[in-house]
Amino acid sequence: MTSGASALPQRDLVDVRLVAAIELGGCAICAVRSRAEASAVEAIVDERIMDIGFRAGLERTYALCRRHVSQIVAAERRTSGILSSSILYEAIIARRLAELREALGSRGRGRRKRLEAAGNRPPCVVCVEGGEAAGVAMTRMVQRSGDAAWAAVIGDIPFCLDDLVALLAEAGDAPSFAPIAERQLGRLDDLARRLDAYAHNSAPERRHLMTDEERGAADEATRVLGGDRPED
Repeated sequence: MTSGASALPQRDLVDVRLVAAIELGGCAICAVRSRAEASAVEAIVDERIMDIGFRAGLERTYALCRRHVSQIVAAERRTSGILSSSILYEAIIARRLAELREALGSRGRGRRKRLEAAGNRPPCVVCVEGGEAAGVAMTRMVQRSGDAAWAAVIGDIPFCLDDLVALLAEAGDAPSFAPIAERQLGRLDDLARRLDAYAHNSAPERRHLMTDEERGAADEATRVLGGDRPED
């Protein structure tokens, strides 16, 4: 848990949810995204699968990525059977099968182009909702960076690298965010140093010099580079 998060001033639901994500202790943006994606999956299972318009929109306006396809059926199995998932999957497969048959009905360059088009899925509806929630969280962090208590907590959050880059882009040249950026870069400098020290001290004659912080650096780097997904 990030120290002091629960005591932060919280003015609205966005603040409340952001503090809850920070308190999980990992990358808070990953946590916000994960929570939004989980809610989107539940909404699809509980309400949207039986909506003919929603099913028709899949593979046209939106789709489902590989990870979220598997989460749909897993979520439904936890509460009932898999009837709704079966209906949804049939709609998706039928639509893609029609595209494939149309592509295979052509020849030469036209066939290749149609097959390439059939392989380009629209954006995943669940990923889109998760991305929008992450964007809201980043905007709010930048807004709250002018508050000393918030700035101190944000500076300590172990952001994954991708979300840190996106957050710094959102902050732009806001003066209130400069100290946070420096603190975050210092965290990554320290991680790089410990990774290098681990490699250096891995030689048999130096293993006795290795610290616990150096031994844990690779696991920490995995989270920094791969992100935190609390539901996995």
